[in-house]
Amino acid sequence: MRQVRYPVVLFDAGDTLVGPRESFGAVYARVLKHLGADLPAADLERGLRTGWADFNRTHEPGKDRYSTYPGGEAEYWLHFVKRTLAATPNAPDDPDFARHALEPLRDAFRSPDAWRVFPDVVPALDQLRAMGVRMGVVSNWDSRLPGLLADLGLARYFDTVVVSGLEGIEKPNPEIFLRAVRRLDGKPESSLHVGDIPELDEAGAKAAGLASVLIDRRGTLDRTGVIRDLSEL
Repeated sequence: MRQVRYPVVLFDAGDTLVGPRESFGAVYARVLKHLGADLPAADLERGLRTGWADFNRTHEPGKDRYSTYPGGEAEYWLHFVKRTLAATPNAPDDPDFARHALEPLRDAFRSPDAWRVFPDVVPALDQLRAMGVRMGVVSNWDSRLPGLLADLGLARYFDTVVVSGLEGIEKPNPEIFLRAVRRLDGKPESSLHVGDIPELDEAGAKAAGLASVLIDRRGTLDRTGVIRDLSEL
């Protein structure tokens, strides 16, 4: 078997292994239209991004976002839907509409049809597995990620899936990386993490003592030493 430098490799999920088939605004537009609100996808996309930025400005890095609300994930996503609608022109401002929209929206993003596996992912995972590498996922996602990975045919590659919504901590907290390494019977100094966000993936992995590689699928990182797809691993 070929000698490998890192016998344990961890992967982020979003924009590393999988990405949305269409914009989040387009998904919102389709779901909300069925509920009687015909809104442009571009307006909803801007509303989504505004709400996301507002939350991240006040959220403590590394703390699980879902536990900030007594109702956990469901309450967090309800607040997120409300923030999105409040930032979208001509959107209904009735709180009951947001509550009515919550589960259809969550169902839409729970569906594997909403996501695509990047074409380089399976060949790379096959090669790493053939080399004897133990692999895991470390992701800031809610509790639906393990099921989504199974539906997309990726769960079979990973011996552990460490998800912020289930662990109670988020990247860049180094503990979430260390939990994954321990569950793979690895050591931080011989483990590698692959992700796309410097302040979450790179910073957190390095704080935990892991090596880090950034993947830049969108060509937006103005720096050297990044990879464009997993074939470069």
